Amino acid sequence: MKLMKISNKKKLIVLIVLLIVLIVGYILLGALNVQSIKRYSNEILPNVYLEDLDLSNYSYENAEKRIKYYNDNITTKLVKFKVNDSEYEYLIKDIGLSIDVSKSLDQIKKYQNNLKYSERLIRLNSNKKKVFKFIYTFDTVKLTETVNSLKSKVDREAVDGYFNTSGNVSYVRGMNGYKLDVNKSVEEISKNINTEYKEGIVVNLVGDVTQANNNDSYASIDTMTSSFVTTFMPNTYLRNINLNTALGYINGTVVEPGQVFSYCNKAGPFNKAGYVFYYEFVGNGVCQIATTTYNAALLGGLEIVKRYPHDKKSLYVDGGLDATVASYSSGWCVDMQFKNTYKYPIYIKAYSEGGRAHVEFWSNSNAKEGKEYKTSSVQIGRRGYKSYLHTYKDGKEIDVREIATTWYTKD
Repeated sequence: MKLMKISNKKKLIVLIVLLIVLIVGYILLGALNVQSIKRYSNEILPNVYLEDLDLSNYSYENAEKRIKYYNDNITTKLVKFKVNDSEYEYLIKDIGLSIDVSKSLDQIKKYQNNLKYSERLIRLNSNKKKVFKFIYTFDTVKLTETVNSLKSKVDREAVDGYFNTSGNVSYVRGMNGYKLDVNKSVEEISKNINTEYKEGIVVNLVGDVTQANNNDSYASIDTMTSSFVTTFMPNTYLRNINLNTALGYINGTVVEPGQVFSYCNKAGPFNKAGYVFYYEFVGNGVCQIATTTYNAALLGGLEIVKRYPHDKKSLYVDGGLDATVASYSSGWCVDMQFKNTYKYPIYIKAYSEGGRAHVEFWSNSNAKEGKEYKTSSVQIGRRGYKSYLHTYKDGKEIDVREIATTWYTKD
């Protein structure tokens, strides 16, 4: 009985000692936690990051230095501006972008200051990362200067579609005009990058587009469907002025499907700018270009609407294949006309070279449906001629028809 009492007493003593140890340990642990938490009043908690920058256990002062150093390196990273499907690269420093060190660090301070004691203890002993984003600032003046320099590169006037006639004739689609809006683009850059910056971020800039005028049907023009050449004497100076003036007026004419081309409407009246008197006539020499155009139309298999002969046979073309034109002060005109019977537009290229007047018709390679045309002239009597149009396909003549019977009144 006495031994049992001694044993119980020993157990009690052991329990008391253990309790004292636990209390002391708890007090010491609490003291250590208090000391640790007190330490982090001016120091960043473990596993705290600014994006990929680890600031764990840095004093605020040293963290500020670390962020500044990081900022010096980040300014060599790139940002891309997109304008009209083209991208332009700039260094961060070129657009006046930098990390706002104070604001970036202040968000960490605010976070830590708002933590409760228990939350700090949890954070102190947690391996989970707490990640903050950098806050950026712009040098607006520098950014505006950069966008202005880009504006000088990307701004352009609209260019309408046009025909390239150097050699073959082809249609070149026009290019839309563009004017970069500097102020709105600066706002867009600031908004996008302040929200989040990533290496190689692409910012769509703001501008106004002016639509170019294009005619998609002109893109079908890819082949010279017919042409005709007549010769002239280079030393007939005044006549050649008129001849080249007429070529200039019809050059570049587009005749749409079903449209009737009027030589007088395009080249006449023959006293307008560029023409000169030659003997008693106004515009002498224009008939040669009308004749050249007439024959190009025949060789293209096109429908002739109007054609009148001269009073005597021309020297530059076979009998019955000439076409005369004239204009009068009353407004009446002796005209040569043809109709575009193709399914495609026709572009007329007209020019002179080395005493030769050229008229070329350009259209689609399928315009003549695989047919080729030739003309012939047969003299009937002293001043009469019959002209014919021959049609060929796959090298064989499939048709011949009379174009006109012409009687000249003078030798």
